Amino acid sequence: MKDETKQSIIENYRNLFSKYGSGPEANQMSLEGQRFRFEKLAQIADLKGRRVLDLGCGTGDMYPFLMNRFGYVDYTGIDLVPESVAFAAKRYPDARFLCCDVLNQKIDEVFDYVLLSAVFNNAIPNSTEFLKELIAVAFRHCSSGLGFNFISKYVNFTDPQMAYHDPVEIFDFCLRELTPKVMVHHHYKRCDVVIFAYK
Repeated sequence: MKDETKQSIIENYRNLFSKYGSGPEANQMSLEGQRFRFEKLAQIADLKGRRVLDLGCGTGDMYPFLMNRFGYVDYTGIDLVPESVAFAAKRYPDARFLCCDVLNQKIDEVFDYVLLSAVFNNAIPNSTEFLKELIAVAFRHCSSGLGFNFISKYVNFTDPQMAYHDPVEIFDFCLRELTPKVMVHHHYKRCDVVIFAYK
């Protein structure tokens, strides 16, 4: 990802955080949409007691969701936006939050599962290549599985501010580059796709 693209993403979410503070709107979602995506990602496995990385965590809303669903999760959230990370760390002191660009800053940890929710929804240059690059890095940092979502290109309408990806292309990339153990849930509601890739 080019520096100017990265900065535009940071500024977008910084502005949303400044406008909305906490809540799904700061992460560019409705409460219903956020919950819907979290529920689907949580189907990856029984995450109770597991080390989970929420990559692109925003203000950390996935943390209380996972704790309520599984009882206890060893949670780490990583995001590009310093203000969001600082807010999440203050709001959820029992979790761990890091401000980091995993494409350019090496992290030495491995987690049981890595989850990405609504990270690939923004229209940026070469958005599908960014998706592939980031999930490849994410997969190297999990020991059991990776779960991520995106918007299918098979839709009835498009928004120029949103990114749409070909699920066949992403599925093929996962099979060729990551693992043969891949599950795809396509268009299960809204226009969303979830992919689970297992070690």
